[in-house]
Amino acid sequence: MSQDYPTNVRKWDVFEVAVEGPSDGNPFLDHSLKGIFTSKNESAVVDGFYDGDGVYRLRFMPSFEGKYTFVLKGSFLKETLSGVFYVDAADENVHGPVRVSDTHHFSYEDGTPFYPIGTTAYVWHLQSEERKAETLDSLVEAGFNKMRFCIFPKHYDYNLKDPAVFPFEGTPMDASVLNSENFMAYFGKNEGNHFDYDRLNPAYFRNLDECITELGKRGIQADLIIMHPYDRWGFSTMTPEQDANYVKYIAARFSAYHNVWWAMANEYDLIPTRSQADWEKLAAVLVKKDNYHHLRSIHNCQKMYDHSRPWITHCSVQRIDLYKGAELTDELAARYGKPVVMDEIAYEGNIQHGWGNITGEEMVRRFWETAMRGGYPGHGETYLNDDGVLWWSHGGTLHGESWKRVRFLKEVLKQTPGHGLCAVNDKFDCVTAVPEMEFLKPVKSQYIYYFSFMRPSFRDFYIDEDTEFVAEVIDTWNILIRKAGIHKGHFRIDLPARQYMAVRLRRPTEEDYENPFDDESVLDLPLVTVAAPAAEEPAVVEEVETESVSEPEAEGQLNLFEDVEELQDDGLDFNMTGEEVIPVSETKPDLESSMELNMDDFDLTMPEESDTELLDEVGTAGLRTSEMSLTNSDLFKPGLDDIEPEGEEDLFADDDDFLEDEVSGAVVNETTDSEDEPLLLEDPLDDTADLIADEQTLNIAGMSFRNK
Repeated sequence: MSQDYPTNVRKWDVFEVAVEGPSDGNPFLDHSLKGIFTSKNESAVVDGFYDGDGVYRLRFMPSFEGKYTFVLKGSFLKETLSGVFYVDAADENVHGPVRVSDTHHFSYEDGTPFYPIGTTAYVWHLQSEERKAETLDSLVEAGFNKMRFCIFPKHYDYNLKDPAVFPFEGTPMDASVLNSENFMAYFGKNEGNHFDYDRLNPAYFRNLDECITELGKRGIQADLIIMHPYDRWGFSTMTPEQDANYVKYIAARFSAYHNVWWAMANEYDLIPTRSQADWEKLAAVLVKKDNYHHLRSIHNCQKMYDHSRPWITHCSVQRIDLYKGAELTDELAARYGKPVVMDEIAYEGNIQHGWGNITGEEMVRRFWETAMRGGYPGHGETYLNDDGVLWWSHGGTLHGESWKRVRFLKEVLKQTPGHGLCAVNDKFDCVTAVPEMEFLKPVKSQYIYYFSFMRPSFRDFYIDEDTEFVAEVIDTWNILIRKAGIHKGHFRIDLPARQYMAVRLRRPTEEDYENPFDDESVLDLPLVTVAAPAAEEPAVVEEVETESVSEPEAEGQLNLFEDVEELQDDGLDFNMTGEEVIPVSETKPDLESSMELNMDDFDLTMPEESDTELLDEVGTAGLRTSEMSLTNSDLFKPGLDDIEPEGEEDLFADDDDFLEDEVSGAVVNETTDSEDEPLLLEDPLDDTADLIADEQTLNIAGMSFRNK
């Protein structure tokens, strides 16, 4: 039996070993391949997958440098296979998987802060090679560092053509009958399709391999949407067993890529065939099978999922109100004690749907509103054109204006001390952001006052009598930052009476004392040229002629959420009356959630019974324990009453129908006294349970472990 693998890889890159095996029967279900990878720092059990043509592959992402050994066992192997490889230092542009950092923010595994500002192009990976290359170029030019897209193809308006290849073997319905008037009649149906949902098509997933790899080369995270409701091929109506087998396959295939995020579903609440109990069971499969604990979310349409669930690492949010979305960022963060990513705050464009025709100015306003409230915004674009190619789904070329302002916002976020911002309630008429790591300090090193669609002609400030701050006027639309002097005590900053302005106060540097004023300084960024202000403004403006402001046009019906009206017309029942999702708090709660605590000083309390049961299942997934710190993440807050499942005491409990009774997806760190020899096991696969017996390392009684 031959095996093929490299002898050297870089840290956080993909090590892959290929083994020849049987192709008869159904190799996806009839055969299995497992391996255990061991170094002096970690030991991980990994599942393989069938890649067609009698080839089985097994992928592993090493997190440490040095010597690794591995052994392979397969249902079709007559003997155990083994090998050795060496891990070199990571590429200078690779920092490892992204993790949650300081409760509400993100950093790479090596500690480098990560500020996600992403975009959505649902099926860009199913376009022509030329368009895919064009999409990658557009992502780089704009400065996006995260891309949301579906694993499955999408059926919706502007998405009526079949892809060249499908994720399962078989044939689709006749797409020639579809048009923009009747497509909703086929929504969630399976008539006319002849797919075998037990036999995946490896060619379809090889294309995804290439797309994830190309994104990773450009420093872009691949936010993979596992399930979605926009389906005419029966993928949203598979059996629970078929769902679980699909999740196991993609976890085995994609989790070794360092730039993968998981979105369990896009608009989960529009899939009538899935209950919350179903989502919880699939999440248990994913947690168990993903060795590397990539970030996990589940995305809503109108009804928020209970993001306090411990398997969810961050909130992936679509607005649930006609006007408010970004404005709820800090309230969601306070409620769930997790990072908030506003992945869909509507789309800049001009299509007929209300979710896809806001202006570029409004999109940028929502970017900044989200960021100043301690969250991370997502971009989207839906401009009509003759060829029917919309960035929101197909990628290609960006046509709007908001994408040109992404690098500017990202650079401002990078200049924040620590890992990110949080909002403070010291002003009622603007959003005030400060470094979250300094929240408890009476005087911060930086303040950003964002005025949104308001347009003051001046602003008075007072921090204290003695601390000096350099004032900077930020024009978020025209991509300008101007210094307006060094001040302390009571002082006034004059403004140009334009919308989308901000004032940043920060501690002066030596250069600021030498040059406290700028006529017009622009950040040194490779920005796309945009329209300059109508007239150059001085740093201090005494008199400003204000512009007239017209009332915005009403956007029509109260329900502007993507696809909901069409679903209601199609007979699906959704609650459109609205609900109070977030209680507004007067002050920022749970201050301890952003503070690292010593284990000796922490009052450990026993978790609820259901959480103990949860750990029995999830704990076996393991988590690397080297260089860990304990952080209060306040995860076990009560969820919304109306989304509690019926008849399920613990939705994450072990279920024999979905979870194999085997040790898999475990990642354990063991350090030996030897500098050279790896940790050896007499029978690695049999002894794995002993290795992970003490690895109850997910969320324990409202606490979480994270890499520093």
